[in-house]
Amino acid sequence: MKACLTLCFSCLFFMAPGQDAIEILKQSFAKCQSVQSGYYEMMHSQKYMSGPDTNSTAFNCYFKKLEDDTLYSSAFHYQSFGADQYYGDVMYTGEAFVNFNAEDSTGRIMVKSLWADKISDFSHNYTFYDPLTSRKSHPLPEEEDLTDEDHSFHYLGVEEINGYISDHIRVDVLPENDSADMFQVVRIEYHFWIHQQDAIPVQYVAAFDIAMSGDTMYQYERIELLKYDLDNNEVDSQINLETIPDHVVLKDYVPYKSPEPLPIDTIAPEWTLVSLTDDSVSLSELRGSVVVIDFFYKACFPCMQALPALQDLHERYGEKGLVMVGIDPYDTKEEDQIDEFLAKRGVTYTVLLGGKDTAKAYRVSGYPTLYIVGKDGNIVFTQVGYGKGTEEELEEVIKANL
Repeated sequence: MKACLTLCFSCLFFMAPGQDAIEILKQSFAKCQSVQSGYYEMMHSQKYMSGPDTNSTAFNCYFKKLEDDTLYSSAFHYQSFGADQYYGDVMYTGEAFVNFNAEDSTGRIMVKSLWADKISDFSHNYTFYDPLTSRKSHPLPEEEDLTDEDHSFHYLGVEEINGYISDHIRVDVLPENDSADMFQVVRIEYHFWIHQQDAIPVQYVAAFDIAMSGDTMYQYERIELLKYDLDNNEVDSQINLETIPDHVVLKDYVPYKSPEPLPIDTIAPEWTLVSLTDDSVSLSELRGSVVVIDFFYKACFPCMQALPALQDLHERYGEKGLVMVGIDPYDTKEEDQIDEFLAKRGVTYTVLLGGKDTAKAYRVSGYPTLYIVGKDGNIVFTQVGYGKGTEEELEEVIKANL
């Protein structure tokens, strides 16, 4: 009888955490909301939907939550590393934004009173452990998510993550798609590993399947805490401009001015590049045709949006004197499988690889950048970016110049 009671107790001990995944997430959200400051070391790994490989970056960060700041939820000072290489320091004190590399002699400072809009524009370039640093504790589900029919919660068991005994919970989110959208989200899935001792999420994963033109792409992000020390007394001394090494001279931020595209009615610069089929193609060989040049690369979202429209124009006007050319300065067949990527999207027009010098000659500052070159070799149209109405505008210029 005693053995039976012991067995039953053991079963209850291991099953109890799995009885209510929602309750575990509630406790974790509340815990993260209560955290006001601290230090952590984390590893951030991400695979972009159009990329073949996962990239990883390590961060060591001090943070302190800011109640009313409109730019960041927290003041912070972090260092980033990749493949055992130091990348640099980034700091936001609430009054100034600074980035520098301790191995160099100069850094950049942006005073909030002067550059608040620019600091906000750059915020997507920086990575944090959001459950701790964000006022909303993203991506932990909020109260309304826990009762939303589009969310389902699954307890997957107890696992050890970097020495932390944790409850593993999966959250499935039903995608919302507009049938008119080119991209259709097929799957949204989150995983959380919640430390049993203090309810801190010590690892989380976000995974997405996205369909486009018959191809399903997988995007993945994993962020794991390697070490953390919360609400300690060292934070104020670390989020301070005085921590910047004496040899680093901070220079005031100077806005970057993008070069203007090449002017209309000027001669398009000559280029000779290699195609996906290893053929050499020169602009001079295309004289007498109307040439659309699309500077693009694989991981560029607006570039992907433009591909079907450019293919459509190629199919409708290719036999009437139009030559469609894509120039990809970054991707390769071997490492990036750019040929497979384009084939899955039905792209049959000429795509050329390399061309960083060509992009520079054409003053490409954003992607995609589109040029139309007339039969005489002069530029008749330029545009940076792709959006609603671009295909119609391109078609109008093409028809006027054929």
